Amino acid sequence: MAKGVGFIGKILPVAIAVLFLYGPVAVIWDRRRRIDFLDDGVVSYLKSIRTFLIVALIIFPPYLIAAHFWQLAVNGYTSFSAAGFPDFWRAAMFQILIIALPEEFYFRGYFQSTINLVTQRRWNIFGTRLGWGWLITALVFAFAHSVVYYRWWHFAIFFPALVFGYLRERTGAITAPVLFHAASNLLMDWFARSYIG
Repeated sequence: MAKGVGFIGKILPVAIAVLFLYGPVAVIWDRRRRIDFLDDGVVSYLKSIRTFLIVALIIFPPYLIAAHFWQLAVNGYTSFSAAGFPDFWRAAMFQILIIALPEEFYFRGYFQSTINLVTQRRWNIFGTRLGWGWLITALVFAFAHSVVYYRWWHFAIFFPALVFGYLRERTGAITAPVLFHAASNLLMDWFARSYIG
């Protein structure tokens, strides 16, 4: 509701990012829990990057092909013309530092980890143990987007959220989901700007 108020609307993304980062840290420290969802060394970090790249190469190409035909058939666009990205690095830093890192820190790091403490990871999907924390976090993540900015298609955020949660469980850290989240947002921004009506 406050996003329409001048200065609040301007600082809202940063305020939410700070809340998503420092809220969980305060609770974790207060309960004397360990922050166990960050990479614990170079080997772990490189594993997270490798996992992100493999999953991105598996998911992005078929998704873009399907989305292309959706744009033509359903949205009525007539052609694709690759849009430029003159401020790519600025957009990438914004996506990583203000969007992906805080959201993944809160949802996949804190929230999913907390639910995992009280539920079992019963399912083995592509060699990774997953449970209710994975599904519940994806549902809450999709719903949370409509609390800030309502869009009719926000229900679909559930599906990439499943990938984010899978990456967190696969690697044991949030580096891969942060990178996949930021890459997804950047890719979709570019993709949406590349269609001509």
